[in-house]
Amino acid sequence: MSLLTFRINIATVLLKSSPPPPIIKCGRPSLESKLNENNSTTISRATPTSAPPSSTRFDKYDHWPTITSKGHCRNNACNGYTRISCSKCKIRLCLNEQNNCFSNYHN
Repeated sequence: MSLLTFRINIATVLLKSSPPPPIIKCGRPSLESKLNENNSTTISRATPTSAPPSSTRFDKYDHWPTITSKGHCRNNACNGYTRISCSKCKIRLCLNEQNNCFSNYHN
């Protein structure tokens, strides 16, 4: 066995015996890394409420604005946030000087 072959064999064995280096990711940490740190598998997000049936939505009876937690307005033409919801439909709708999604949604 030549000296070159011996050195190549030694280098091959040494490279195979050491564990691979850890993968270092650059940039901002992702959501996956946070989930792995917390040992959590699910993300808790609010599920949107379903729209009421048309017969309930347009019956014009017993729809009262109530104050709830802040959330997105469910009117299709609006992208705002509101704290007002319909007591019968159970969905959030804007009701202020600029937007009156509450009446637009029920008419």
